[in-house]
Amino acid sequence: MKEQITIFEKGKTFSSYYFYNTFLKEVALFYKKNGKDDVIEFNLAIDDDIPDSNSFFIDPITLPLIVSLSEQLNKYHNSPLQLNLSNNYNTSNLLAFLDRSDFFHLVGDNVNPTFPKGRNIFSFDKRYLGNFNNQLQKPEHKLREYSLNEDNLENEIKKYKASENQRDFLVEHYLYKVKEHFGVLLNSNDITKEMSYEYIDILAELITNGVLHSESNTYVLMFTDRFKSKFSISDNGKGLFNSLTEKDVSDIEYYKKFEIFNELKKVNILKINEQIENSLLAIFETLFYSMLKDRNGLFDLMCNVVLNCNGYFRLHNENAQIIISARMLDELNVLYQNRQYIKLVHDQLLFEKFTKEEFNVQMLFIVEKVKKEFIELAKSIFKKYTVDTRYSSIRLFDVKFKGVHVEVEIPNLN
Repeated sequence: MKEQITIFEKGKTFSSYYFYNTFLKEVALFYKKNGKDDVIEFNLAIDDDIPDSNSFFIDPITLPLIVSLSEQLNKYHNSPLQLNLSNNYNTSNLLAFLDRSDFFHLVGDNVNPTFPKGRNIFSFDKRYLGNFNNQLQKPEHKLREYSLNEDNLENEIKKYKASENQRDFLVEHYLYKVKEHFGVLLNSNDITKEMSYEYIDILAELITNGVLHSESNTYVLMFTDRFKSKFSISDNGKGLFNSLTEKDVSDIEYYKKFEIFNELKKVNILKINEQIENSLLAIFETLFYSMLKDRNGLFDLMCNVVLNCNGYFRLHNENAQIIISARMLDELNVLYQNRQYIKLVHDQLLFEKFTKEEFNVQMLFIVEKVKKEFIELAKSIFKKYTVDTRYSSIRLFDVKFKGVHVEVEIPNLN
């Protein structure tokens, strides 16, 4: 019998921690044992037939990670992956949740325009789906995919020659999409409700980065309950290091590419191999660059989640992940104040209160200041590294998970 990988194990919570530390390793081990030409096959869930309708546990924000990884394998083999289903007393709740989240529509061969277009990532027997018990599940708890293949976007952006104009067009397009898809959920949490427009702005920016600059489909899911709100954004594109390498910053006087990256190489005390180190340091370089820009992005998301919402921010890039929380409050507060000043300087240029020369003088001054503060933040995070990844601010992985993956958790005051 062909070896198969089971996604959901009975009695084990499929969390993002489990995905990165257990599931990814199982997939990598399959190829190490069987060779790269052997097509991997998955079981959705296997149980021991002992009746227990609550035996499978899944953190909903892992769905973008599962789909992103599966899409990578699908592209590698150039064919749908086999996904074996079973529908019984134990697995029916799991199947129902995935079905209502549009998981099966998205990863299968769906052509019904009422649902997301199927990406043919998996091949499975649809007879196991349907006729589920009516359970409470918010209709907004859907797995979303964003792609240049949708809404004729690939042709629309060709009307704009400059990449900046293409980006502006896509951000405007995704602002409406994000508000439609996640507005209700953002407003259902007392904390995110106060900042819903800012979160919509940031999500539109991150989705645009995924589909335009990473040249990848981007998967997003937001989930809320009475205790917290979570969302996950995942793409399987070129990753942060390659994106930075290709980025043209020749017209930006105040930013030198890989300056933070190279400085951190000198102070990095982790003693890790170069590939993993590059994955980690590219995260810090990207956050620093995001801090200097005129628009909201990853840095603003991190600060809003941790400082304004008392939440957790996780950013994964290929072989490395950082976890930002209130443990870095002092360093973040300093950077956040400087970020507000940087935004003000950009606004002064936009409203023609600064000349270009005056703008560059101001930016060069503040950038020299924040570089030192940003390196202090990185050092603080390095010091909080421990091999016990469950409690570490840095997680390093031998198995490369292609692309960029953002996870956010925000408590609810209710």
